[in-house]
Amino acid sequence: MKRNCILFQVLLIIAGLTFYSCSVETKSLSTEQAYAELKLPEEPDSLQIHAIVQASRIWGFAKYHHPAFASRSINADAEYFCLLNDVLQAPDSMKNDICLKWISGLGPYAIRDEEDGENIETFNDFNWISDSLSLGKALSDSLMKLRDADPGNNQYVKQTPVNVSYIETQYSDIPNDDVAYRLLGVAKFWNAVDSYSPNRNLTDRPWDDVLAEYIALAFDRSISFSALYSRMVSELCDTHVNSWYVPIFGGHFVPLMCQFAEDRLFVADTCFLVPNNFEIGDEIILIDSVSPIKRLNELAPYIPHSNRSSLLRDGSYATLLTAKNEACVEYVREGKTYTTMISSVDGSKFVSRRFSSQNTSTKPEFKEVAGGIGYINISNLTCKDEQDLENFLASCDKLIIDLRSYPAEYDVLHKLLPTFFFSQAREAAEVLLPQAHRPGGFIRTTVSTRKTSDLDKLYKGKVVLLVNAHSQSMSEYFTMFLQTIPGSVTVGSQTAGADGDVTRIQLPYASFNITGAGICYPDGTNAQRNGVKIDKVVEPSAEGMIRGVDEQLQEAIDYLQGEHI
Repeated sequence: MKRNCILFQVLLIIAGLTFYSCSVETKSLSTEQAYAELKLPEEPDSLQIHAIVQASRIWGFAKYHHPAFASRSINADAEYFCLLNDVLQAPDSMKNDICLKWISGLGPYAIRDEEDGENIETFNDFNWISDSLSLGKALSDSLMKLRDADPGNNQYVKQTPVNVSYIETQYSDIPNDDVAYRLLGVAKFWNAVDSYSPNRNLTDRPWDDVLAEYIALAFDRSISFSALYSRMVSELCDTHVNSWYVPIFGGHFVPLMCQFAEDRLFVADTCFLVPNNFEIGDEIILIDSVSPIKRLNELAPYIPHSNRSSLLRDGSYATLLTAKNEACVEYVREGKTYTTMISSVDGSKFVSRRFSSQNTSTKPEFKEVAGGIGYINISNLTCKDEQDLENFLASCDKLIIDLRSYPAEYDVLHKLLPTFFFSQAREAAEVLLPQAHRPGGFIRTTVSTRKTSDLDKLYKGKVVLLVNAHSQSMSEYFTMFLQTIPGSVTVGSQTAGADGDVTRIQLPYASFNITGAGICYPDGTNAQRNGVKIDKVVEPSAEGMIRGVDEQLQEAIDYLQGEHI
């Protein structure tokens, strides 16, 4: 009897290994072929979800570590479908063996040169691969060895001077909102972040905890791919990430430009896309019987944001979303409450108007805002304006540089500004650049300002920098460089916390921007999520919004006129 039992177990092992249907030593199946063979459960149980999560992690780990994925004959997407199918069809006792055989089937590899990693810092050590209790000793050992593989010239991720670039298939003819492709999208995004994102360790939830939730949600057909993806990418806590929440919540907007202050929503621009009687300073208290702050809390999981300030910034218009052609708006003006109906507008039309309102001028904005105090807006300053800037600086004793919008031209930072503001090269930032050939690692480089070539042109007056939640990415980077000006003072509110260059990843059905490189101060303080350092915090107030006053600008003027920060 015992002998028969042993024989049965041996046969079971042999049978289990035959579940492995994809031989990848020479060439993968096409994505279409692998998709056709994939059999997914309609309503997976917890063990099946666990198996898919583990297979997804192993697939992504191999995708970026194994040199097989440098070959055009290996199709990572097809391999994912094949591996999922084999794991799901195998008995629980054989799932780890299936994964081990799949890795072995990718072929041999060389171990990378130890000297290659001398200057690389680790942000993800992939410690889950050492869990021999869950993976089994053989699979764990295989993954730990693969950690040190030389991945070669991986076809799915390429190094650039400023980030890593993801190379993924853009599918144009796949089943609409299909579970298999949703799973593929979740696995792609999670693994790309796990291996290369500077935000990987900065998220509100540990990144290791995110995958299982979205694998499970991918099976929920009541959730559209746009809702699934919007929530998933928002987990990265990165304001650079674009989202698809606009069509989810109606696709139309109440056409008002608003701003939150003290968790209350005020009209900041009447935005005459449709006739209305609103005035700047009106407080919106209800839209279709829902308060703006309640609406914002409902939308928050779908709005990518690095911090509360950027959530309030983007939420100030997201709360105006509606599916209706007309909305009922209740608002307060001078202590009296009014109710009005206002027509909504198409989302693309509203978004276009919103961004155009932030970039209305093509000429540099040089003006005197108080006696001897000059003002420059970075959003329209270009290198061609050097002579005009020189003349303007000569006319003012003190200066305010407004960085509450996006700079017009990157070269201004290294060509124009040094001429007038940088007496010597000073350390301004550290760049954390992910390495395509070393998943989980980055190189830290200190970046310094350039210095003026003509000391006679150097501006010698006091300088105040203005920032707020609209200071994002390049604007935050400019601010960090300008903060090296001796005696400069930064006034305003928390910036967007999305510094560093942007990269893009293509998923089935959609593509998304994400931050591609980390930015820190030279002392190691992270600008990601935190935003730039601020000497005097000035949050927008309800009273200031009602009166239509730029409180941050006024604080800068008061300081330069002798008031202390």
